[in-house]
Amino acid sequence: APAEQKPATPSPAAGAPAAPVAEAPAVAATSAEIPEAAAPKLEHADSAVIIRRHDTLWQISRRVYGQGMRYSTIYLANQDQIRNPDRIWPGQVFKVPEKSQEGEAANLKAMGDQMTTAPTKAD
Repeated sequence: APAEQKPATPSPAAGAPAAPVAEAPAVAATSAEIPEAAAPKLEHADSAVIIRRHDTLWQISRRVYGQGMRYSTIYLANQDQIRNPDRIWPGQVFKVPEKSQEGEAANLKAMGDQMTTAPTKAD
């Protein structure tokens, strides 16, 4: 006796028409829509430094003020960005006061190409 064959039934995924995919329109953000915290304004400052890998406040202070112990001057000037003075990150831009708290003048040329313009907060 020949074997009976059942007609093939299409699976729901194969037989169902594809659902239309709604594409979201690409919208470019304008500078007015970008929050100020994400894009701080830059102002020229002769006394700012870009933090590099392995930098410490102690090393920067030693180069700028001649004594590592003066690191608190840099810390206090940048308290808004430094939660822990033992943890600073590459790419951060710190203000370096022209004089330490003890009145010692900063040797800003000692920082070489790490000197830059510093970001400021919006008033």
